[in-house]
Amino acid sequence: MKLKRILALIIIVAAVLLVRASIIRIGPDEIGVRTINFGSGHGIVQEDYGPGYHRNVWLLDTWNRYPSSVQRLRFSKDALGSLARPVGELQLTSADGDRVSMTAEAVYRISDGAGHFVLQDSGAGKRYEDVVRNLAQDAARVLFGRLRTEAFYNEANRESARQEAAALLRERLKHRGIDLVDLLVETIEFDPNYENLIKQKKIADQQVELQKAKARAAAETGKVNTIKAETTVKVQKVEKETEAKVTQLRTETDLQVAALINEANKYATQRGADGTLYDNQKKAEGQRLVKFAQAEGTQRLNAAMIGEGGRNLVALEAAKALNLADVTFPSYGYDWFNPYQMALRLGGGEAPPAPAPDVHPPVAPGERLGAAHSNHDDAATLAQDGTNH
Repeated sequence: MKLKRILALIIIVAAVLLVRASIIRIGPDEIGVRTINFGSGHGIVQEDYGPGYHRNVWLLDTWNRYPSSVQRLRFSKDALGSLARPVGELQLTSADGDRVSMTAEAVYRISDGAGHFVLQDSGAGKRYEDVVRNLAQDAARVLFGRLRTEAFYNEANRESARQEAAALLRERLKHRGIDLVDLLVETIEFDPNYENLIKQKKIADQQVELQKAKARAAAETGKVNTIKAETTVKVQKVEKETEAKVTQLRTETDLQVAALINEANKYATQRGADGTLYDNQKKAEGQRLVKFAQAEGTQRLNAAMIGEGGRNLVALEAAKALNLADVTFPSYGYDWFNPYQMALRLGGGEAPPAPAPDVHPPVAPGERLGAAHSNHDDAATLAQDGTNH
């Protein structure tokens, strides 16, 4: 009975061991690749196995595991981090023959569904890393080898070469079942002696650039001073032209004002002369009319003195000369107190009969003036005759 139990236990253990030996577990960050060792379908199975449990018959199946996560291959002297595997610096030769050491890092991963192809192309284990290293060195040597040593110090040139090298490496790894994420360049080192020469040359170049910058600054300062001087001259010229223009306009305005004043004075003088002439004409005309009236009065006086009027005037003057206080009148009669009789006694003549009224038809003002002038001429002639008599 005891022997049976031991035998059953051995069988169970053997069964468990057999089952465990017939199953393999692929982790969540792994890619499984199965190889059939013999039989009709022997060889690498053309598919990848994901995480989980898969058949693994002893002596019949062989399994290889590859990482499905992103991998880093560092080209440097020392490792940096647990995920980076140092494989030595990239040794390059510049276009002008100088040796350059480059610290870089290739970031990559096995392409989806290409694990079996990597096993078939690169082999089992970590041999795919050797593929990445060799292809990265070749791409870096080709692209960075085109640069001259001084160009390595130029960031733009260095970045352009890095991008071209990454593109070339990506294309080559794609055909090997590997995807390149990026090719990163960290540092570049030269031979110490050459680095000193480069630094001295850079310092000299910077000094040259500094002198050029100072020269440009001086030239710009000269240009600014020239512009200031030209601007000052232009401003002074404009001010002088403006002043001359103002003076010219002021002179022209004064001349125009003087001309207007002269014209006004001339017009006033002319108008004054016309007024004086008109006044003199009116005065002469008045004097002529006065003389005409005087001549007409003298003519009428002379005419009156010829007849009874003259005797009456003499009698009147005689009456004025009488001193009534010395005259003795007779007590009889009253004819001495009759003015008419008195005038007759003093030599006055008979009173002439009253003349008939002289009625003339109305005449125009011009005809009346002509008649007045005619009468004035006649009166003047009579007055001249009377004076002569």
